[in-house]
Amino acid sequence: MMKFYHKYEPLLNLNNSKYEVIANTGGRGSGKTQHSIRGVLLACLQKKKRACFFRETKDSVGNSLMADAMQIIESEFSDRGFTATKTEIKNTNGSYIFYKGLKEVNQASIENIKGIASNTDFFLVDEAQAVSKGVWQVLIPTLRKAGSVLIVCYNRIADNLPVEEELFLDYKTMEAPQGTYFVEVNYPELEDFGILSERFLNRAKLEQQNRPKNYEMIYLNKAPDESDRAVVKNFTSDNIKDVTYRKEKPLHLTWDFNVDPMSCILAHKTDSKVFYFDEFILENSTTQKTIDAIIEKYPDHKGDIIINGDASGDNRSTQSEMSNYIIIKNALKKHYPNNKIKFDLRPHNPPIKNRIAAFNELVLDINNQRRIIIDKKCKQLLYNIKELKYKEGSGVVDVPTYTQIKTDPNLKYLEHPFDAASYLVEFYFPIKVEKFKKG
Repeated sequence: MMKFYHKYEPLLNLNNSKYEVIANTGGRGSGKTQHSIRGVLLACLQKKKRACFFRETKDSVGNSLMADAMQIIESEFSDRGFTATKTEIKNTNGSYIFYKGLKEVNQASIENIKGIASNTDFFLVDEAQAVSKGVWQVLIPTLRKAGSVLIVCYNRIADNLPVEEELFLDYKTMEAPQGTYFVEVNYPELEDFGILSERFLNRAKLEQQNRPKNYEMIYLNKAPDESDRAVVKNFTSDNIKDVTYRKEKPLHLTWDFNVDPMSCILAHKTDSKVFYFDEFILENSTTQKTIDAIIEKYPDHKGDIIINGDASGDNRSTQSEMSNYIIIKNALKKHYPNNKIKFDLRPHNPPIKNRIAAFNELVLDINNQRRIIIDKKCKQLLYNIKELKYKEGSGVVDVPTYTQIKTDPNLKYLEHPFDAASYLVEFYFPIKVEKFKKG
C-alpha cells in the first residue's frame, strides 16, 4: 500500500499536471524525495513515459535516488512490471527512467541536454540546493516539451539559493509563478501518520535538545543566520535608488584591474555621500577596451574626470600600475581634451579591512544616515554586497576558488567589483583612528 501525504498531492497527477514546476522544500524526514519518486513511478506505470533523475553528480544519483527508488519499487510497486539497475529503471509498458549528474551539464553539453529535454516527460532534481546558478541557466531553458514537469526537492541551507532565484520562488511568502506548485513540509507534521521510524524521531529529539540551531537547520528547514558573516553590514533597499548621471558634475571612475573580469564603477560624489550609477564589469577584457566602452557610453561628459582605484594594478607591479593608468589618461585626454583629468590614488593599497570598514560606515553611519546610494543598474556591485562573506569564524573574506569558479562561472564576479567601489570610499572617507593619551 502506498502512503501519500496530502500536501504532495500534485505528484499523483503528473500525467495530467496543471503545473510545469513542482517545488518541494523541507528538512530531513519531510518525505519530499520519496514522494517525488513515487509520483514519477506512478505516472510511468499509468502511461509510457520517459523521466530523468538529476543530482549533483551521476554517482550521487546512483548512490541515493537509485537506492530510494529500488526500495519504493520493492515495497510499493512490486509485481508492477518495474526492473531497476544502477543506471536505469524500466517498465514493461515501455516507460524508462535514467540518471544524470548536473555537474556534467555545462555549455559544452548543452546540445545533449536539449536532446534529452525534447523527449523527456519528467525531470526530478534532488538536493537542488547544491545546483549552481550557471547550471540552472543552462538546464531550465531546455525544458520545453509540452506537458513536461520539472520536480525539485531541496533543503534551505541558505536564504539566497539559486534554485529559488531561477524558479522565482519566494520562500518568505511561499509565493511562486503561475504554473508552479510550491510547498514546504517538515517532519513534525508527519509524526501522526506512522511514516517516520522511532529511531529517526529519537535522533531528531536528541538533536533538538543538544544542538538546537543544528536541529532547526537540518530538521526544520531553517536557513542559518549568516548576517554575522556578511562583509557589508546594514545594507537595505534604502541604499538602492535611481541615480541620475550629470554630465556637468565630476565623474569618478574607480578601478580594480583584473583580466576576467575587469571592473570599473562610475560614481558622483559630494562631501558626505557617494552615488554609484553605472558599472563596467567586462569578461576577458583589457584596460583599453574598458575605457573605450566607458567613453562610447558617455561621450559628452563636460565636468572633471577623477580616477580612483587599485594603486598597484593588475599584476601588483609598479610597471603595471603605470601602464594601466597611462592607458586611461591617454584615452581620456584624447576624447575629452577640454576636461580636467585628475588621479586620486593612494601610493599603496590600504588593508582590505580598512576599505570594508570605510564602506560600512557610509552604508549606515553612526547618525543613522545612509551615505552610499547605488543604482539598480550596478547589478554586479549589488551582487557583491549581497554575497560577499567572511570565512566561518574568521575575519578573512571568503573568495571563491578556481575550482568553485569553474563549477559556477558567476562566482568570478565576486570580489573585484566591491574592491573597485571600496577604493573610492576609503580614499575620501577613511576611518580615522582617534589618538589620545592619559591626562
